[in-house]
Amino acid sequence: MKLLKKYAYRKLQKMAANVRRSVKLPDPDAVRKVGVLWQPTEIQAFHYVQNYFTGQGVILRNLCVYTQKPLEGAGANAITPNDLNWLGFPGGGMVDDFIGIDFDLLLNISLEQNLIFDYLTALSKATFKIGWSTEKINFFDLNINISGNRNALYLAQQQIFYLRQLNEKSCI
Repeated sequence: MKLLKKYAYRKLQKMAANVRRSVKLPDPDAVRKVGVLWQPTEIQAFHYVQNYFTGQGVILRNLCVYTQKPLEGAGANAITPNDLNWLGFPGGGMVDDFIGIDFDLLLNISLEQNLIFDYLTALSKATFKIGWSTEKINFFDLNINISGNRNALYLAQQQIFYLRQLNEKSCI
């Protein structure tokens, strides 16, 4: 790992330690605010999550992260390399607004984990954070292993499946 990247992650861990939130497993039927992090190649997975939650009247906010400069306009809810500071952290009002929202659930449906996604996940005040990472240290409350089927749509489906399974109430 390069020296600058090590420094950035050390700084991120200190910033994440200052985030105050209470972790609570949300009931998927009671979720009111959902945040989604994704990349442009994962549009099908994003639409799956969007259709699932908007059908329930949920407020859904998203950020699309471009790791390369986009060929066309990136759109309003996008982070491009131009939005990063010298450490590689995203900045600006849109990022601060997204991080500041008290989401009931934050879904990271990206297959590629990098400093940008880690920054957004770590500093989010979401009550519950779900994603996938091969790293031992990650910022998810629930890390879903999809190493057998690395597909963003599969990841999104598994996130919703496990959220429902963990909330299933057994009848006695």
